[in-house]
Amino acid sequence: MPLYHIQNVLNGGEITPLMRGRVDQPRYGTGAREMRNFVPMPQGGVTRRSGTRFLGMAHNDAARLISFVFSATQGRMLEFGDKSMRVWLPDGRLVADENGAPKVFESPYAAADLRSLRFAQSADVIYFAHQGYAPRKLSRHADDDWRWSVLSFVPAIAAPGDVSLQIVDRGYDGDNATRVYTYAVTAVDGETGQESGVGAEVGITAKALNSVSYIIRATWPKVEGAAYYRVYKKKYGVFGYIGRSGAECSFDDENIGADTEDTPPEHKNPFEKEGDWPSQVFFHQQRLGWAATANRPITVWLSRTGDFEIMAASTPPKDDDAIEATLAATQANRIVWLQPDRQSLTFGTEGSEWTLSAGEGVALTPSNISFEMQTANGGDNAAPAISVGGGVLYLQRGGKAVRQFAYNYSADKYLGQDVTLLARHMLRDAAVTVWAYQQEPCSVIWCALSDGTLAGLTYMPEQEVMGWHRHDTDGRFEDVAAMPGTPDDQTWFLVRRDCGLCVERLDSFFDADDLAEAYFLDSALNYQGPAATRFNGLDHLAGREVQVFADGGTVDGLAVDADGGLTLPRPASSVHVGLPYTSRLVPNLPEIQTRQGSSMMHNRKIAAVRLRTYRSMSFLAGLEGNLTPIADRHIRAGAFRTQPFFSEGTDLALNVCGGWADESPLIVEVTSPTPLTVLAISTAVDVSPYSGKGGF
Repeated sequence: MPLYHIQNVLNGGEITPLMRGRVDQPRYGTGAREMRNFVPMPQGGVTRRSGTRFLGMAHNDAARLISFVFSATQGRMLEFGDKSMRVWLPDGRLVADENGAPKVFESPYAAADLRSLRFAQSADVIYFAHQGYAPRKLSRHADDDWRWSVLSFVPAIAAPGDVSLQIVDRGYDGDNATRVYTYAVTAVDGETGQESGVGAEVGITAKALNSVSYIIRATWPKVEGAAYYRVYKKKYGVFGYIGRSGAECSFDDENIGADTEDTPPEHKNPFEKEGDWPSQVFFHQQRLGWAATANRPITVWLSRTGDFEIMAASTPPKDDDAIEATLAATQANRIVWLQPDRQSLTFGTEGSEWTLSAGEGVALTPSNISFEMQTANGGDNAAPAISVGGGVLYLQRGGKAVRQFAYNYSADKYLGQDVTLLARHMLRDAAVTVWAYQQEPCSVIWCALSDGTLAGLTYMPEQEVMGWHRHDTDGRFEDVAAMPGTPDDQTWFLVRRDCGLCVERLDSFFDADDLAEAYFLDSALNYQGPAATRFNGLDHLAGREVQVFADGGTVDGLAVDADGGLTLPRPASSVHVGLPYTSRLVPNLPEIQTRQGSSMMHNRKIAAVRLRTYRSMSFLAGLEGNLTPIADRHIRAGAFRTQPFFSEGTDLALNVCGGWADESPLIVEVTSPTPLTVLAISTAVDVSPYSGKGGF
């Protein structure tokens, strides 16, 4: 009598072969031996990866994509090339010049340096760091107006010059002069609120200001752009604030006491020359931060609070002053990533992971910073750390492992969980070179690997969802970036194909009744219109054999002409043309606890399988060497708005003809450009009392 095994959670992802003995591990029961071009969903099922839409060729043969995210609903994709930049809109169009041609903006960065570029964004401004370049910012004034600036880290407003002092006589006798009074004046920018440095100190000799017999009057010329001026007087060698002046550009000191707790700013640029240019940039607690120069690889700099481009300090220091902090560690391993988390700035060096904080609920100031070492795994500079699910994900040294750096209340410290432990084979022969986080709809981190393939991690730790999956295409994935979109976040790729470097976008996950929205071809273009047989504009696929999804049916064996044209054997009004790819799901062997013990390592025979599918069409299923086509026979030729054959929650019974074997995993495969979502698998298994090869 067969035993029945239910897999109603399939989002454990692809599991390393080293885990095939750990049938007690929950991820074994939810995982798979192979998950290729399938995506685990947080809800429990797996769905076929959507295809990619061809948007255009990259401007240069070497390029990088950087997302420009103004808000949760507005983004642009920046395509950087060799000292060039183009701007892509969310609908896949390039920003054009006045002649309608794609507009190419200048960029300071050479192609060889793009991969090491780090960036941090605030609204319409994005800041860039690279050890070979002075810090810069890119400002968007309009979609066709982007401007670069080299940061000076000092205010643009000038200090008042030629401050003059005079004694206004109230019965003063100059022969009784006893001391020198020294003053300084700063200007405050009316637009930015930034305070200039002081000009030259100026002094005057007078008797002690202990009466109202005279005053000292300071005057200075107007400074362009100044809203008002701050006046300081020296007391015991330290300048202290005594008052402010407006447009009159003068100030009368009537024996005002200097507040030496409020001193003028001391501006400096810590990144003036090569060797002092930072390689990391980030935001933390309303400050813009920089880190890891060639000369000081374990130093962190933070701007003044709320004043991102000012590195001013004061004597004595103020709470909102800029901060400079150097890590005291036994090894001078450079900082390779930084990411704000909770109350701390988390960061990693090539040898260990740290926090920089001031204590729970306390903001950082120059006088309360504290470094604390948390773990000693070591990070990699290939890709910046990202915040996901209440923690920080970073690449371990070598790029072959991903760790979650998150606070653990039981341990009262940050821990570095290896989220690749159960799928180490995924990164055994290839390292992560770049990654991007697509939050909606499935919370996936997409990782481009050094071998040109793509790995994905469906990651939602609050729901205990963590599943790796692999993806390939007829080409090499070289870059990936993500930005907000509707209904799904958008994931963009740079893919190297026979025609060159292509800019492509992952299509939305299929969840519709209209098969016109089913895109399961790579580097694809689509047509919606009057029925036709001849289609042009497929130049990037010239000479390639392609697959066509036309009016709900698959057409194989067609090739694109050298001029980019394609002819269908019959007219169609809804046409998708692109490169095919195979999706393959091989769940782990079902292991069942019987009265005699576990079925593990016993011969078994799969008698029947039932699949619960969702909005799916044609696919293959069965055992190795005996896959059965499961076709949608209910689509009428030319009728497109029909209910998919396997609609919401459709159960399919498969009669498989498997023999006795110690290994006979179920295989689900899709080679046609059609959707497939599997929600659950029920397997009827006969278990032999014998183990080992053979059967009875």
